[in-house]
Amino acid sequence: MKPEISVIICTYNGGKILHECLSSVLNQTEKRIEVLCIDGGSTDGTKDYIKEISKKDRRVKIINNPARLPEGKGKGKWLGFRKSKGKVICFIDQDNVIQSREVFNNAYFILKSDSEVIGVLAGLKNDSSDSRVIRYVSLIGTDSLAAYRSADFLHRIKPGKNISVSGVKYEKFMLSHSPMTITGGNFFFYRSSDLKKIGGYTQDVFVIEKLLSRKDSPIAIINSATKHYAESSLLNLAFKKLKWGKTYFSADTNEKFNYMPRNSRETISFMWNALRAITILPNFYYSYILWKRSRDFVSFIFPFQAFLNFIAYLPGAIKSF
Repeated sequence: MKPEISVIICTYNGGKILHECLSSVLNQTEKRIEVLCIDGGSTDGTKDYIKEISKKDRRVKIINNPARLPEGKGKGKWLGFRKSKGKVICFIDQDNVIQSREVFNNAYFILKSDSEVIGVLAGLKNDSSDSRVIRYVSLIGTDSLAAYRSADFLHRIKPGKNISVSGVKYEKFMLSHSPMTITGGNFFFYRSSDLKKIGGYTQDVFVIEKLLSRKDSPIAIINSATKHYAESSLLNLAFKKLKWGKTYFSADTNEKFNYMPRNSRETISFMWNALRAITILPNFYYSYILWKRSRDFVSFIFPFQAFLNFIAYLPGAIKSF
């Protein structure tokens, strides 16, 4: 039976968290799926685990990724898309665990019935039982400085239109072309036909940029659909961005999305965001809104993380101008 949804998981030394991710995928009520695990050379038994699962469930396949990295042309997600057979393509990171058995069902229904949306974002769940860093990422995302362009963050500040059709509930949220709204790439659904029209999949920011090439367009957000377990602590998250800031602006970095402003509107947004980050206090306004909606005091860490991210990116940003 041909799959309706192709689920692409880029794996590397997944350990226990991959087991939880894969279990939540296979436990979905939508069974017409194929699960392509694109492994980047794991050395911890991850490949053996996937092979064992594939013997029990023929929907699961393992594909070796010689390039190792997940994002970019010729790399993991690109390879997974080329091997996929489904009408809907789902990209989910190995450190995400799906929170409802109906997520695939609902995403498939939305993309089939609502031609206006260009994709479905599985929204992050804020759960008081989780650690501070997981709760923080659920509200702000992993990059606090770029939050002003992140759909994960923006829809919490100003929610989109709530839709309910045939029992399927989602939020319709408009993405802006300038400055371009960035969607979370950790758990997202596209129509295969849309990806083919733009030349396939390379990286989530490039895909969204191409899909928004003509006009602003909405995405659907299924709220509280997943949890993201990548970060171990808030301190580690801050140091990770310090390291990433140096790498991003280095001359030898391969294909990358340019976060620097390219027109007057983007420049104004960028400078205003930089001012809020460096002066810290204005970002408490957004912290208050997040706290008011979530009642989670971790919201008030946002201004400090944004400041640290700004410091991390500043040297490279100066060179880029």
